[in-house]
Order: sequence, then structure tokens, then C-alpha cells
Amino acid sequence: MRADARRNRDAIVAAARVAFERNDQLRFDDFARRAGVGVGTLYRHFPTREALAAAVYQGEVTALCERARTSARPAAEELEAFLRGFTDYVIAHAALARTLAALATPDVQADGGGELERTVAELMDRAAAEGAIRPGILPGGVMVVLHGIGSTADRPDWPAEARAAVELLVTGLRPV
Repeated sequence: MRADARRNRDAIVAAARVAFERNDQLRFDDFARRAGVGVGTLYRHFPTREALAAAVYQGEVTALCERARTSARPAAEELEAFLRGFTDYVIAHAALARTLAALATPDVQADGGGELERTVAELMDRAAAEGAIRPGILPGGVMVVLHGIGSTADRPDWPAEARAAVELLVTGLRPV
């Protein structure tokens, strides 16, 4: 992709992220105006609102995972930081998560979940090799907790409960 096309695409995704976070009710063409590009540019990159939501969703997941993969911290510290950071992110961006969940297709959500699980698995493998977490714990179990945190956002004390759940998870991962 040419540099100007990449800038335009990134501007559209950034504008959409803000709009989705605020739950702005925009016509699809309004995303172009917010991004400072023409409507044709919007449709060239994103033919539908769902395609735009998918790009925002993928960008959010990739950013979370990349931070964990490029960290210089020991694996156990990074695993704990990732789990806490994921929880804090979901709490801080609950409105964005709800909007994207409503717009992103199941395939897009499954791809994002797969990327998150691969990141968790990599961190767990490294932490297990360092002897910093208990052996035999599967990444799928960790993902169940993370999904539970994300799916209970309507509870009145959800932020505190979500943080408590991730602390239980972190404590349970440590060797006994």
C-alpha cells in the first residue's frame, strides 16, 4: 500500500475508533469527513461499516498483543502485566468493546480471540520454561477467565470484580 493510502486508511480507522468509543450515531459517509478524506477513499478501504469495525477491532487486539510480544520483561512479569492490562483496557474501553462486538462478525471476533490466545500461550510457555508459573495450566483456561471478565460488564461492581478475578487468576498461575 502506498504511503498516502496507508495514512488515509489509518486516519479512517482512528476516526472510527473515536466514534465507536463514544457510540456516536454516524452515517457511514460521516466517517470520511471525520477522517478528513473523501467518501470514495472510505469506500475503497472499507466497503461497509462492518469492515471498518473489523479493522478497528483488529487494530485494538494487535496493539494489546504487540506490547506483550515486544516487552523486555521476564515472561512471568509480562504475563501478569498483560492479564492486568487486558482487564484495565476492557474496563476503560467497555463502550468501544460493546460497539465492536455488535458490528464485528463472528469470524473477525474469532480471529481476534485467536490472536489473544496465541499471545497468552506464548507468555505462558515462556513463564513455564522459567519455572514462574505452575506446569499444566492450559491457555484456554486463562481465556475463559478473560472472556468472563469481558462478558459481565453489566454488573454494578464490574470493574472491581474484574480486577479481583484477574488477581485470582494471577495468583493461581504462580507455583505453589
